Amino acid sequence: MIEIDFEDFVEEVKFQMTEYEELDETTILDWETKLRKWVKEHKEKKFFHVKSKDDIAVFLRDEDEMYELAEKFYRAYKNNKLDEYWKKLKWGR
Repeated sequence: MIEIDFEDFVEEVKFQMTEYEELDETTILDWETKLRKWVKEHKEKKFFHVKSKDDIAVFLRDEDEMYELAEKFYRAYKNNKLDEYWKKLKWGR
């Protein structure tokens, strides 16, 4: 289990998303906006800890999990299943 700062987590997942040609900058930035909203709405989740508005820790099994999150988003985007992606979003512990 590793702990990473939320901002670093977001930037790394976005970077991983750039590997998929179908995911343009607008789509990736939209993911970021929705993730930030999702975190605010799901503060009780066990895979991150909101210490304060500007200090959020994310817990991951390993660094590869950020790649997996990008891949899951890509598959959901490609298959037009983004609603399901956001409903089932989870990672880490």
